[in-house]
Amino acid sequence: MNRVYIETERQDLFDVSIVIAMRFHISGNVTESAIRMAFENAVRSHEILSTKVVIDAEGKAYYEKPEKENSANKLADSDSASSSNKIFFEVNDWQSIIHREEKKRFKIEEGEFIRGFVYESGSDESGEGTSILFIMHHLGGDGKSLVYFIETFMNYLVDDGSKLLSSDRSDKDGLDNSDVRVLEMRTIPAGDISDKALKDRVGPLALVPKIYNKKWLKEMDSKEEAGKNAKRVFTFSDLDEAYDEYWKDRESEIKEYVIAPETMTKVLEKCKEWKIGFTAYFTTAFLRRMARKLDIGYAVDAREDGNKSMGNQATGISIKYAYNYDKSFRKNAEKVQSLMSNKLEDDGARNFILPFMAAFEPTLVDAINLEHAGAFRSKTSKSLANMLGYGKKTKDLSITNLTKLDIPDTYGSLKLDYFSFIPPVVSYGRNIIGLSTLGDCTVLTIHRIK
Repeated sequence: MNRVYIETERQDLFDVSIVIAMRFHISGNVTESAIRMAFENAVRSHEILSTKVVIDAEGKAYYEKPEKENSANKLADSDSASSSNKIFFEVNDWQSIIHREEKKRFKIEEGEFIRGFVYESGSDESGEGTSILFIMHHLGGDGKSLVYFIETFMNYLVDDGSKLLSSDRSDKDGLDNSDVRVLEMRTIPAGDISDKALKDRVGPLALVPKIYNKKWLKEMDSKEEAGKNAKRVFTFSDLDEAYDEYWKDRESEIKEYVIAPETMTKVLEKCKEWKIGFTAYFTTAFLRRMARKLDIGYAVDAREDGNKSMGNQATGISIKYAYNYDKSFRKNAEKVQSLMSNKLEDDGARNFILPFMAAFEPTLVDAINLEHAGAFRSKTSKSLANMLGYGKKTKDLSITNLTKLDIPDTYGSLKLDYFSFIPPVVSYGRNIIGLSTLGDCTVLTIHRIK
C-alpha cells in the first residue's frame, strides 16, 4: 500500500471537534438518484476520500492509499475506503444535524472523511430546490477542499450525476483518463526539521519542541518503569473515549448572518479606498466592539499553484491588537492590515506553524488534544497544552475568510443561490468565524462551544 505521512496536520488527528461544515441551496430540479450518484462520483474523483488513516506501532500516522493500478472504478467497490463516505436524506434543520454529527467520531481509520445530508427538498417559492449540508473531517482537507468537492458534486449533478462536465482541469492536475477522473491528494510537508534547519526557520522557539519532546519521553519512560499507564502511543479507542468525555456535557452554538449585497458593496468600496482587505475591516469592527486586546488567529490558504485537490493545504498567522479609541476606525483598520501583511508577506512567519508543530513528537501532539478533552493527564501534555492555547488561553478569535469563492454559482439549469461555511470549533480557539461569498451571497458564521 502507498502511504502519505501525516505531519503538518497531525494536531487534527486526535482533536475531538474538528469537522468543517458547508450548507448550500440549489435552485432547480434535482432527483434523489442524481444526488446520490453525483455524491458517489464526487467522492471517487478525489483521491484522499479513498484513503484511510493508519497509526503504526511507533505512533506515526499515515494516509494509506490503494495501489496505483486500482482504477477509479475499483475505488468505488464496496470494500474500498470511499464507500465509507455517505449521503443521507432526512427532514431536520441543519443546525440540529451539525450538533448531532460533530459529536460522532468520523471513522477515518475506515476511510470516512465526509458525510452529506439532504435536509430540505422543494423548499423554495417555486416548489423547486434542494438544501444540502456537507460535513467533513479536517484530515479530508481544509475549507477550500470542501468548496472544490462541492464544485465537483455540482458538475456531476447538472448531468443527472452521470459524468463530469468541468473542462478546466487537465492531466497535469493529477487526473487520469478513466470515466471518473481522480484528483490526487495534496498535503503540505514540513520539510527539513533537523535542529539546525528548524532554528533557521522558527528562530529561538525551535528549542520548545526539543525541550518538550525530551520531557515527554522521560515522563513516559518513568511511568512505564513504575508500572503505571504510560500512553506513549494512542489508538482510535482512546479517541472514542475522548469524544465521550468531551461531549458528555458540552454543546456548540452557531450564529449565522447574511450580509446584504448593498452593505458589502459599501464596505468593499471603503476597503479599496483605504487599501485594506475585508478581513482586516471585519477584524477591526470586532475589536471596536470587544474593547480589549485580542489574540486573533487567521487561517491562510497555502495553495500557491492554485490546485483544486483535496487535502489540508492551509497554514496560519496570528496578531494581537486592542482597538485605539483615540484614533478613527480607518486608522485602526490600517494598523490591523499592517500587522496582518507583515506576517503574510514574510514566508517564515506565514509558514511558521507548519514546521513548528511538526517538530513535536507526534504522540505528544495527540496527548495535548486528549488533555484538552479531559481523557488523558500528564505533566508534560498539560504544560504544553496550556502554552499552545489548548487550555484557558485560547485564541479569542479564529477567522477563516474563504473570500469570493473561485467556483461558479451556476451549473447548467442549476444555481447555488445560498452558501454558508461553518468552521470547526477547534480546541485552540474560542470564537471560530467563517466568511464566504458566492455570487452576491456573503455569509458570516460564528461557531463556539457554549
